[in-house]
Amino acid sequence: MSGVAGILLRQGPPPADAAADIQQMLARMRHRGPDGSSWWLGAGIALGHAWLNTTDEAGPGPLTMAGGKLAITADCRLDNRDELMARLGIRDRTVADATLLMRAYLRWGEASPVHLQGDFAFAIWDAERQLLFCARDHFGVKPFYYHAADRRFAFASEIGPMLGLDGVGARISERRISGFLAGLPDDPQSTPYSDIFSLPARHSLTVSAQQVVLRRYWQIEPSARPLRSDAAEEFAHLFSQSVRNRMRGSQSIGAMLSGGLDSSSIACVAGLQNAAERKPRLPTFSLIFEKGSSMDERPFIDAVLDQQKTDPTLIPVGNYAPFAEFERVLEEQEGTFLAPGLTLTRGIYRTAGAKGIKVLLDGHGGDEVVSQGHGHLHELANGGRWLELWREVRSASNTYGDSTLGLYFLFLTLYGPAWRIARLRQLANRALNKIRKPTQMQRGRGWRDLINPDLARRTEILDRFHRAGYMPPGIQASDALSHRWILTNGYVPHSFEVLDKAAANFGVEPRYPFWDKPLVEFCLALPGEEKLSHGFGRYVLRRAMEGTLPAAVQWRRTKIDFTANLVNGMVRNHRDLLEQLLVSDAGRIAPYVNLPQVSAAYARLLRQPDRAAPLDVQYVWRSASLSLWLRQVQHSRSPA
Repeated sequence: MSGVAGILLRQGPPPADAAADIQQMLARMRHRGPDGSSWWLGAGIALGHAWLNTTDEAGPGPLTMAGGKLAITADCRLDNRDELMARLGIRDRTVADATLLMRAYLRWGEASPVHLQGDFAFAIWDAERQLLFCARDHFGVKPFYYHAADRRFAFASEIGPMLGLDGVGARISERRISGFLAGLPDDPQSTPYSDIFSLPARHSLTVSAQQVVLRRYWQIEPSARPLRSDAAEEFAHLFSQSVRNRMRGSQSIGAMLSGGLDSSSIACVAGLQNAAERKPRLPTFSLIFEKGSSMDERPFIDAVLDQQKTDPTLIPVGNYAPFAEFERVLEEQEGTFLAPGLTLTRGIYRTAGAKGIKVLLDGHGGDEVVSQGHGHLHELANGGRWLELWREVRSASNTYGDSTLGLYFLFLTLYGPAWRIARLRQLANRALNKIRKPTQMQRGRGWRDLINPDLARRTEILDRFHRAGYMPPGIQASDALSHRWILTNGYVPHSFEVLDKAAANFGVEPRYPFWDKPLVEFCLALPGEEKLSHGFGRYVLRRAMEGTLPAAVQWRRTKIDFTANLVNGMVRNHRDLLEQLLVSDAGRIAPYVNLPQVSAAYARLLRQPDRAAPLDVQYVWRSASLSLWLRQVQHSRSPA
């Protein structure tokens, strides 16, 4: 979670204030550089680095090589250092990751990211070729934003440093707003501002005076290695190595512990590694909700703490107020975001940072990487394996609380013999209508009702949603294809960008053991029955954690839904604010939202908060969030 910044003059004479510009950019990211910052100037190029020391390297960049012919600024952690050093003929084991990146560039040029593993965002200035080469890691863990104009190219780890440069517009993006309202982060290059872009995950960017070239250097594919006879054993090996890689460097490492399967697996594996190496107990951080409430996970947290001796910090969540400090959150995020529970996560970052933690292991991504295996049900039905489907659906319904008959009929209507479809569809509809909750029966209401129709047309949101918002039937019928679709969904890099900005403001770097390239490729290659079996999703992870996790967590069926907590917090603590944003000042969001629909959703939420429809909750939260951000943007443009 360091910060990178840079300016490349593409045309015209070098500016006299290049040093002032790069220093200004670094100043706007000073929270990313608690351990120092520095910059480097060349002919028409300036690079800056804000340093958080998490890998025990000698000092902040930028670094140079080959007599100044190469210069780099990087926010990176390389996990295949041994392999790279062997291939590059490097014997000095203390060599910095950034130096390895330059050596890799010298060997492989613009193909160098193909040979990397880990989390990285970097820019290398090649003076001989007069080009700037930039790259972002395979999953988008590290952020990289840029502004490209004929005269100048600028980049940074955050958007704000570029908004402060002359000539960079702050015009907000209507496409981004409509995507936010629809819950659709479909464009990996978009940001809240029309003149600033995000470098997509697994892409590189080559910038010269003549052109700016975007290339994809990798795509997510199943591992080509033959699967071992025991998939759980192989998973345990890869997972343990991923955790070890993410504990490299800093002595100030902690872990989130929610009591769920993913975070508990990481905490237990990391704790065992610390114990084996005679290191201090692993600090863990847990949110504690009211005992007996629907959000209470204390029994599962305690089960982990009883089995794996850690240094726990329990963070009580009392009267939850989701819009508390929200204007500060919007400043951090530099725009709207699709994470209603972020204020809770910030509480963990705040506490960990105050305790001196620099690296925090996070279980984010277990559902996506290991997979809940829902595609396996489609695969069974598509293959006509009806008895196996019945057994799996029966177990899955016990886990997820759905009707066995309703689910089974649904798959029969999708994949069953054609002559039975019409009759089965009637039976399925009857069964599903009986089991649906009243709040789910909203006469076809959906995301499109929230968006102002004029905005929807201008931003082509309907076409965009059909392209990226739904899993195509041909993909849905294959477990491998549906798993890959989920891994490449726009929510993945969006989530990383949101979490990175939140953590950076407390001097914390999140690391995600599930988002490890070899582990992702391995999981994608697994057969469906290793992802979903006996009603248990992430099945291979559960088997791999035998003897490591307490059984109560290993075979836990429940997963907390924080919707009720969000509703109660909004209604109990922010009624006056919501009245102001959605009623008194509704004109601010009128160009973007369908006000009658928002008003109706808000009225229903107030009338029956304990039975709130998830769609209504999203209508209200997104509309209020947008209003607060627009107000903030308007104030920032007003003369002092």
